[in-house]
Amino acid sequence: MVEAVTAQEMQRFDRYTMEEIGVPALVLMERAAMATIEVLAAGTFDLANVLVIAGLGNNGGDGVAIARMLIQKGVNVDLLILGDENRATANTATQLKIARGYGIHTQNRVRDFRNYTVIVDALFGIGLSKPVSSKLGDIIKRVNAANIPVVSVDVPSGLHATTGEILGSAIRATATVTFAYPKQGLLQNEGLKRAGNIYVKDIGIYSPEELAEFKQEESEN
Repeated sequence: MVEAVTAQEMQRFDRYTMEEIGVPALVLMERAAMATIEVLAAGTFDLANVLVIAGLGNNGGDGVAIARMLIQKGVNVDLLILGDENRATANTATQLKIARGYGIHTQNRVRDFRNYTVIVDALFGIGLSKPVSSKLGDIIKRVNAANIPVVSVDVPSGLHATTGEILGSAIRATATVTFAYPKQGLLQNEGLKRAGNIYVKDIGIYSPEELAEFKQEESEN
């Protein structure tokens, strides 16, 4: 059983699941969104007025899917997209297209983060390896200063998923919903202070070694 993984290990497991097993990336995004909503809707958080902050990478695609699913459940949600959408990953661009197909609008700025009852942080995921830009760093600082509950998707944005170091600026989360395995960065250094309550959700991504053990058990039954 894998205890905790580095960002590189998790990326390898992601690729294996998509390329070798054949699970489409968009399916994994939908599962990640549903897993996050399970935590959001469990009763701890006030969903009266939700803000989802989404970046351009696949973590942002998770955020767009979260916003769409919450809106479809009747929750009041604002979807903040940070960055030039032309630079979004293909899967995140698809999620944006789907959201707009359902009539969901996006915005590119927020005047006061204190207007929300909970914020979903889907700005940066495990792929972040360089310091956050000063512009996005300022937004992260404004979110932290608002003192509103924050649920981070996979890792708090700005936290190095392997080392737990802050890359310029990092979200201070109330809870982090991470997928498949805990990330080492959540369990050490600043991760101990920034991740909040950690929820590890199974969305169908496994290490090749763990999957081989599962196949062996099945063949013996």
